[in-house]
Amino acid sequence: MKILVINPVGTSRWNETDKKIYQSFASPETEIDVVSLDEGPISIETRKTEAEAIPRIVETALKNHESYDAIIVNCCADPGVDIIRSLIDKPVIGPCESSLAISSTLGKKIGIVTVSKTGIPIFEELVRKLKFEELVVSIRATDLSVPEIEKDRDKTVELLLKECKKSEEEGAEVILLGCTGFAGFAKELEKHLSIPVIDPVGAATKMAETLVSLRLHHSKKRYFS
Repeated sequence: MKILVINPVGTSRWNETDKKIYQSFASPETEIDVVSLDEGPISIETRKTEAEAIPRIVETALKNHESYDAIIVNCCADPGVDIIRSLIDKPVIGPCESSLAISSTLGKKIGIVTVSKTGIPIFEELVRKLKFEELVVSIRATDLSVPEIEKDRDKTVELLLKECKKSEEEGAEVILLGCTGFAGFAKELEKHLSIPVIDPVGAATKMAETLVSLRLHHSKKRYFS
């Protein structure tokens, strides 16, 4: 099985690191490749950067998908996922949708913790679009930008834990980390919480593998060109 991960940013600086993280969640027989956009934003944290990236994400998917069994768009805003699903007859995975689906099997009150506060309205709208508004009880932000996540891991964990605890106080029974840049933090956070924490990269990887293994494709009654 081969999975293509599209980094929806105009830099390749994270490609090798992300390949290793995705591969760590994948089954031994699964091969992961990561590509980034030829040009685009450094991260997707606002509607402007999302709108800028989506046409390039779609173009990258169409240009590279032929030799892959599934595609993952490596951003928890799930940018361009629905468009690609209507153009390519293979599983196209959004980390947020995958994480919400898995979260709903572990608890019925979900909290989301993302990066900057500018992303909160994007998640509010995405949650409504995906029909999870009755389950999501909390959406919080660390106020970190994506490039800041890797600068000080201890500080990132501290800020994440603070918001996760607040989300739990607001009723969350399971936490979704709302940024693929937070990959690898879930198990560290779980040591200090009494509820499960979903890693979006792990969720996306396993969702892609499952759909490919079951030979399932997206419904053309929903995603039609």
